[in-house]
Amino acid sequence: MNNTDINLPEDPLNGVTIEELGQKFRKRLLSCKEVTSTYYERIRILNPHLHAYIFVDEEKGLDWADGIDKLFACGVDLGPLMGIPIAIKDICSVNKMPTTNGSQIKSDDITGPEGNLVKRLKSLGCIILGKTHTVEFALGATGLNKYKGTPKNPWDENVHRIPGGSSSGSAVAVASGLAAFAIGTDTGGSVRIPASLNGIVGLKTTKNRWPTDGIFPLSPTLDTPGPIARNVKDTKLIFNTYNGTTIDQKHIKFDTVTFGKLKEPFTSNLDPEVEQAYEIICTKLKELGAKIENVIIPEANEKTTLFPAIVGSEIISAFGKDRFIKNVEKMDPVTGNRAKLGLNVSSFEYIEAKNRLLELENIASRYFSKYDALISPTTVMQALEVDKSTIGGELHER
Repeated sequence: MNNTDINLPEDPLNGVTIEELGQKFRKRLLSCKEVTSTYYERIRILNPHLHAYIFVDEEKGLDWADGIDKLFACGVDLGPLMGIPIAIKDICSVNKMPTTNGSQIKSDDITGPEGNLVKRLKSLGCIILGKTHTVEFALGATGLNKYKGTPKNPWDENVHRIPGGSSSGSAVAVASGLAAFAIGTDTGGSVRIPASLNGIVGLKTTKNRWPTDGIFPLSPTLDTPGPIARNVKDTKLIFNTYNGTTIDQKHIKFDTVTFGKLKEPFTSNLDPEVEQAYEIICTKLKELGAKIENVIIPEANEKTTLFPAIVGSEIISAFGKDRFIKNVEKMDPVTGNRAKLGLNVSSFEYIEAKNRLLELENIASRYFSKYDALISPTTVMQALEVDKSTIGGELHER
């Protein structure tokens, strides 16, 4: 969509950080209601094309923003995220907003009432613009959704490319200026993948750092919510503000830093463009003085067996076996087929997989104790055309 052909208001975050936008509120250079109204206008214009949001409540959002402005006028300051308009992935419950979990199957009772994550964001003064599209039950990496629709990657105006998943709508909303930041969830890459394919930043938080109540329990063992934002600085602000902590900003002396450069299986089957970008960033780090050592972690290949055993078992447990079997044929074929793998997992195999996961965490910690950071490509490919990654196709199945 050519923005010059429509009367599209400027992105409120154009050229500024979330912190700087908040300072404009405090200095009365902008009102929260004014900025929130701008986001809703952008949503009205762009969302029919991009399909980022599945639900918006403009009236409630503007009322909320008006209330925040009144608090500012009274000298109340809830912190750096006060007045910031955000989007929430549609597997998270928000009071008085529907939760579909990206499915035509009624499942909001499984998700449950609004949880502590959303309540905390509200208490920090965030304005929730609406709910964003997701892969059905958050079980998928491409972003495709047969029944609820697939958001369009905003970086190609002419071709519908995959947005990445499962937090597809959240990433598209942030990348296209339809929210200042968004909440996604990540079980096996569902924040990081769409952030990567949309050219923004996604953070998978450490397990139990952020609460998961009020979020569809795809896999209680692996699920973590996390922010999707435009840049690292915004992501850091969101994370620190949410946690009520401050991490000192220290200048990094790269000549004292050692990175572990992950090789196979993380670099298997890389697109040439991705491989080139990976080598460029490693070269730049070396030029800054960092030491880089190649690292091969063969145990990472075990994800292909552990993930289906754990996630398949746990999503069936969330539904209950009888309810799952009754509804599985109504699911997106890819979601259903991946979830059905759990029907063939015995209790012994499930426990064995969970125990092995703990062993792998210990193995991974050894690498993190040896290196200051591990680096790898986030995705093996660029954003493919939707028509070339069709539902039921080999690529989408993977």
